Amino acid sequence: MVLTDIPGAKPGRKLTGAIDLGEENLPFYDRPAEGMIVTTEQSWSAQGVTLGRLLHSLALAPGESTRVAVVDWQRSTKATGTETASENETLAGTTDQNRSISEVANAIAREEQFGTSQASQASKSSSSGGSIGVALFGMGAGGNWGESSNAGFTTAVSRSTGVKSVAEEAAQRISARTQQLATAARSRNMTVVRETTQSEKDQVVTRVITNYNHMHAMSVQYYEVVQVYNVTTKPTKLERCLFIPLQELTFNYSSLQRYKEVLASVAPADWAAKIRAANPFDTTVRKLEACSAPETPSVPQVFDGVDLVDIAASVMGVYGVRKSDGSPVKFDPVARQWNPIPTTGLNSELIRIAPGKNTVWALRNDNLLVQFDGTTWRPDPQGWAGLSLACGSDGTLYLVGMDNSLYHRDPNGVPKSLKITADDVAVVGKNKAWYCRQGQTWERSGANWVERTPAPNIQRLSSGPDGVLWGIAADGKAHVVEAGATAWTAPKYFAGVPGLVDVVSSVGGDYWALTSNGYILRLLTAAREAPVAFDVPPKTDSPYASKIDVWYDEFGIRSLRVVFPGHTFRCGDTGGSGVLQRASYAFGGADKLISVDAWSGTAARGSLAGLRLTMASGVANFGIAETTTVAPDLTEDAGGAAICGLFGSTVKSGTRTYVASLGFHVRGGNVPQVVLDHLNDNRRHYSQAVWANADELTLSRILANYSYTPPGSNAAPVLLGTLLDPKPVAATGNYLGFRWNFGSEQEREAWAKARQPGDATFGTPVTNTIAIATKGVFAEAVLGRANSAEKIDLTRFWNWKDSPIQITPADIAPVSTASRAQNLDVTAAGMGASQAKFTPIAAMPDPTALQAAQAMVTANLFRDMSGLSNMSQVLTKGIESAAGNDKDAGERAQAAMKTATEHLQKMAQIAVDAAGKAAPAMTGGASNLSALGGMLNQGGKDDEPSDDGSAADD
Repeated sequence: MVLTDIPGAKPGRKLTGAIDLGEENLPFYDRPAEGMIVTTEQSWSAQGVTLGRLLHSLALAPGESTRVAVVDWQRSTKATGTETASENETLAGTTDQNRSISEVANAIAREEQFGTSQASQASKSSSSGGSIGVALFGMGAGGNWGESSNAGFTTAVSRSTGVKSVAEEAAQRISARTQQLATAARSRNMTVVRETTQSEKDQVVTRVITNYNHMHAMSVQYYEVVQVYNVTTKPTKLERCLFIPLQELTFNYSSLQRYKEVLASVAPADWAAKIRAANPFDTTVRKLEACSAPETPSVPQVFDGVDLVDIAASVMGVYGVRKSDGSPVKFDPVARQWNPIPTTGLNSELIRIAPGKNTVWALRNDNLLVQFDGTTWRPDPQGWAGLSLACGSDGTLYLVGMDNSLYHRDPNGVPKSLKITADDVAVVGKNKAWYCRQGQTWERSGANWVERTPAPNIQRLSSGPDGVLWGIAADGKAHVVEAGATAWTAPKYFAGVPGLVDVVSSVGGDYWALTSNGYILRLLTAAREAPVAFDVPPKTDSPYASKIDVWYDEFGIRSLRVVFPGHTFRCGDTGGSGVLQRASYAFGGADKLISVDAWSGTAARGSLAGLRLTMASGVANFGIAETTTVAPDLTEDAGGAAICGLFGSTVKSGTRTYVASLGFHVRGGNVPQVVLDHLNDNRRHYSQAVWANADELTLSRILANYSYTPPGSNAAPVLLGTLLDPKPVAATGNYLGFRWNFGSEQEREAWAKARQPGDATFGTPVTNTIAIATKGVFAEAVLGRANSAEKIDLTRFWNWKDSPIQITPADIAPVSTASRAQNLDVTAAGMGASQAKFTPIAAMPDPTALQAAQAMVTANLFRDMSGLSNMSQVLTKGIESAAGNDKDAGERAQAAMKTATEHLQKMAQIAVDAAGKAAPAMTGGASNLSALGGMLNQGGKDDEPSDDGSAADD
C-alpha cells in the first residue's frame, strides 16, 4: 500500500531543526490523497549448497581415541491462557422499628386490723421400766416392761379483723413494627481457557573417534550446511486507491454503545476493564457544571516597598507611577510583583498614567501628554497638555486640559472639544464616560450628558475593564457605581482603609486601592453580593428541555429561561435595564448535549459571560460566545446526554442581576466521566481503532454522500459510493484507504501505462541471494604436519598386531533426556465470602408503668398485728416438754432389754463351745504314681561296595 500524492497539500513548516514528538496540536490530513496497491511475486531458485559457519572442532593427538555424544534436543511449547472473571455484589438493608406504648395504672390499698391471742397449758408425765434374763443349758428367757402417762391441756385463741381494699386499673396499648430487609444479589461469570501444546524430541548419538596415525595429529572440523537460493521480486499488478481523511471522534455514551468492544480491545489493560464495566445502555441523571460560582473576597494583599502616586487599569493590565522617581511600572499577575517598564524617550517624571487598548498614555510633571508604544515614549504630536486623562478599551482618549476643559480624541486620532469643564474623567465602556466637577458627577449617554445625583462630593474618578465606576470623595472614602447602574453606593471592601486616593478594578476582577501615603492594597476576586442559588431537578417522568432563551449585555449573561414540558423556569433579569440581546435555541426531541463551553466575564466578578452548547442537532451560542475567538475558561464533555434540568446561582451587581454559575441536569448513559475523559484525551488513538474496524455498511452509507474530482481532470466528479470498495485496505494517520475502481477498462489501461517505468511492466525486478541454514552437518578430517616427525621404521613397527592402539577413551557423563515439560495451573479462583448480613435488632425496653400496680397486689402487703405466730411457738414448746418424759422412759426400757439379750447370747455361746469340744475329728487320703518308659532303636550302617576295575594301558 503506497500513498503517492496529496493533491493541493502544502507543508506548513520547513524542517530546520529537531521535531517534537510530544506536540499535540499538529493538524491531521484535511484533503483526499491518492495511492496504489502494488502486488508483487517472488521466485526462488536453488543454487546449491555450501559450507556455513564452523560449529565444532575436535583435535586428536597421534593414537588418541575419544568418545563424542551428540545430543539433538528440540522442544516447542505453545500456551494460550484467557481468564475473565467478573463479580458483582449488591447489598441493601432496611431496618424499621416502631413502638407505641400507652399505660394507665390506678391502685389503692386500705387496711383496718384487730388481733387477740390467749394460751394455757398443763402437762404431766410418769414412766417406769424393768428387765430380767435367765439362761440354762442353752435356753434363755427375758422380759421388759414400761409405764408412762402424759396429760396436757392447751388453749390458743387468735382473733384478727382487717379490711384490705386494692383497686387497680391498667390499660396498655403496644404497637411494635419491625421490618428488616437484606438483599444480597451476587453474580459471577468466570471463563478460564487454557490451551497448551507441547512437543519434545530427544536424540542422543554416541560415537568413538580414533586417530590411527602414530606420528600425526588429526583435527575433525564440523561445518553447517547452507542452502543457497536466488530470490527474484518483481511487481505484477497495480491497483488504484483513494485515501479519505476522517475527523476525530468525540466519545460519548452513544458512541460507546456502538464501539465498546473495539475501544476496549485497543485500550491498556486497566482502562479496558473500566470500559467493559461501563454500561452505556443504563441511563442515569448526573450534574454537569458549566460555570463555577464566583469566589468569596480574600484578605487584601499589601506590597511593601512599592509606593505609587497614580494607578490605572485596562485590558492591557494594571499600571502605576512610582512616587519616588515618577517612573512607570506594570503589575505581573503571575509573579505577583511590580516590574518597571522601559523609559526610552522619557526625559521627565510622570504624574498620571492611563492604559488603553494598545497604547499607554501618561502626563509628565510638566503636564505634557506622552504615548508609549511598547518600546519608546514619544510626545503627543498635537502637543496636548492637561491635568487628568482616561482611555477607553477601544482606544478613545479623554483629556482634562489645563483650563479644565474636557477634550475627546477617537481611535482614528480626530480631536474634539466637548465644551465642558471637568475636574476628572473616567471611561466605563464604548461611548460611555463620566466626569466630575466640584463634587458633582455626570454620565455621558450617547451625545448627551446626564447629571447623576446625589453625588457624595466626588473629587476623583477611575474605572476598570469591568464597566464599574469608582469615585473618591473629599473625605478620602470610596464610592462605586456598578456596571449598568446610575446611582452611587458605598462599598464595604475598603470601608476601613483611610486616606484613599484612587480605586480601580482589573480584568481578573481584582480591586486595587491607592492611599495618600502611596501604599497599595489588592483585594482578590471580590464578589458584589452573595449568590442566590437555584436548582430545577428533573421530575419523576424526566421531561427533556425543549427550548432555551438567554438575555445578555456586553458584560455577561443577565437571564435565562428554559422550557420543559409542563413547566417553564426563569431566573435573572429578563427585561431589566441594559439588556441588549436575546437569543433562543429549540432542542429536538431528547436532543443530545455533546459538550458545554463557558467564558467568565467581568460583571459581578467572574460571572457567566459566554455559553456555547454543542448539541447533536447544532450549536447554540450565547453572549460573547457568538463573536469571541478566545478559548473558553471551562469545557465539559456531556457525553451525549439530554438536558432534563438545570441549577446554578445568580448574583446582583448594582441594579443588574447576572448569572453567576450554571449547570445542567443531564440524562445519559451510566458511563463514568473518567472513562469518557480518557477516551477523549486519547481520541486520536481510539479514533483510528474505530476507523479500522468500521463496518462496510456504515462506510458505504457515508461514502455515497461524497464525490471526488482528480486534480487536472476535466471529467465529471467521481461518485465515491459507486467506485470505492467500502472495505478499507489501509489506515494511516486519519486517512482510511479504499480500493478505487475504474469506470472503464480503457481508463485502467491508461492509468497503468502512465506508471510503467522503462521497459519493465510495473517496475524493475530485484534479485537477491539468500542463504538458509539447514540441519545438515559436514565433517572434514585434517592431518597435522611437523618436521620432527620420524620416519617409519619397519624394524620397530613392521606389524600393527605387535603394538596395537589401545582404544580405551575416557567415559563421558550420562546424557539426560528427561522431559522438560511444565504443568499449567488452570484452577479458577473461588468467590469471596458474602458481605450481606442481617443486622441484629435491639431489644425494646419493658413497660414500667404497671410495676406499681403489681407491687400493690403482692401477698403479705400488710404486717401481722395479731401475734398468732408467736402464740403458736409457745404452744409447740409446751407440747414438746410434756412428751419428753415418755421419751426418757422408753429409752430406759430399751437399755434393760439390751442387757438381758446380751446375757442370753453369752450363755448360748458357752454351750456351743462345750458341744464343739465333745465332737470327734477324723481325717484321711490316698495317692497314685505313674510310670514312664522309652525304647531306643539303632540302625545298621550299609557298607559301600568297592570298585575292582583296572586302568587301560596307553
